[in-house]
Amino acid sequence: MMMRRSIARLAAVGGVCLLGFAARAEMPANSAAYIDASVDAVDSMVKVERGKAGLPRLADPVDGKVLEDVWNEAAILGKGPYVAADVPALLNIVQKQTRILQAYTLYSPDPGKTPPNTAKNTVEYQDEITRTRAFLLKTTAASVQAASDFEARLTKEEKTDSRIQGLRQMRVGLFEIISGVALDLRNPGLREPNQALLARALAENAAGIVAGTAPADRKALVTALQAAKPVLKPAAEKSVATFVAAATSAPCEGLCLLP
Repeated sequence: MMMRRSIARLAAVGGVCLLGFAARAEMPANSAAYIDASVDAVDSMVKVERGKAGLPRLADPVDGKVLEDVWNEAAILGKGPYVAADVPALLNIVQKQTRILQAYTLYSPDPGKTPPNTAKNTVEYQDEITRTRAFLLKTTAASVQAASDFEARLTKEEKTDSRIQGLRQMRVGLFEIISGVALDLRNPGLREPNQALLARALAENAAGIVAGTAPADRKALVTALQAAKPVLKPAAEKSVATFVAAATSAPCEGLCLLP
């Protein structure tokens, strides 16, 4: 699965950033504990709800409160600027959010016997999936900023093959996350509010996302988003246009320049 490959690639750079490198972190002090506890709470609900042939729903008064904790930006991400030492924490957030995404997209009422109907799940659980993808976009932009700070601080001697390879893997993994958003926007079953939310998250985080995207991948994203245009409503189309403008005009610096 693409999401699993993304996590494997992203995990690599977290390790290389910890090798002989220290910096002041800007993340909230209890960010890791908060995201761990909130995701564990959702996991517990999933186990309970699975027996009822369903998953926790954002629209449910009780389930919704637990799910909202998973996307609490102030408690989990705080505010930038994000620095090199934040990379492992941010990649942990990406990993935990991807667990939520997988729970909904790969849901099966009879796991092990009935394969997941991902097309159906994407439509059925689109509220929960959209919120998770939007949060992942914010975390992606934050991760790029932190990784860019890490790369900029390295001396020539510190730019080892393992560190550069880790940064490349991170760039590929984050690109796969963004590609998933582009695919979702092409889904005609995505309701207008969710379409607008996802497109707005792209636009709001365009600068950060594009900064960590290679030129060829920028072009691929633009192509994928243009393919979504026939199903986009005006609000979403405007936000997508903002992202496309950033992807086609932003200079290629830092992580973008990695071969």
